Amino acid sequence: MALISTVIFLLPVFYFSNQNYTIFYKLADLMNPELANYIAREKLGFNIVFAAAFFGNIAFWAIFSKNMTAKIAGPAKILRNHIRLLSRGDFTLSPVRLREDDEFKELINTYNYLYTLLKTQNERELKDLDKVYDSITNPIAHALIGQMIDERRQRINASNDEPHVATRDSLHAS
Repeated sequence: MALISTVIFLLPVFYFSNQNYTIFYKLADLMNPELANYIAREKLGFNIVFAAAFFGNIAFWAIFSKNMTAKIAGPAKILRNHIRLLSRGDFTLSPVRLREDDEFKELINTYNYLYTLLKTQNERELKDLDKVYDSITNPIAHALIGQMIDERRQRINASNDEPHVATRDSLHAS
């Protein structure tokens, strides 16, 4: 968009200034040929400065837009990937970190707070399940709680002292 506005603004300026230089050159050539040479050099200098300004403007906007896009799209992609993994129950991730000059800091901080709360809640549920596990006498419930404990340990990457995997015999034993 900035490139289009640059072209729309600078093309008429370039056209009309060159028209004016041509008119002044012809007029000076009739009146004073030495002045015509000065105007021709000035026109060449103006065109060089104009071209440098035009391409400098294009380069500035290209670099500026690339940097702004990286500051906006980068954190959004990182957050998207983190949310995808979290939605699959992966609590082994570290909180999202941003560069100092990235955008969306408040959103990322809020997300990190949510992530920490969910991870803490899963850890608390794991501790509660561990407390209940040994007191269950029903073998089917015992095996199911054991599976739940193992799943939670995997999610939060907790140390796995003793797997609570249910076997066919433990589910059907009375």
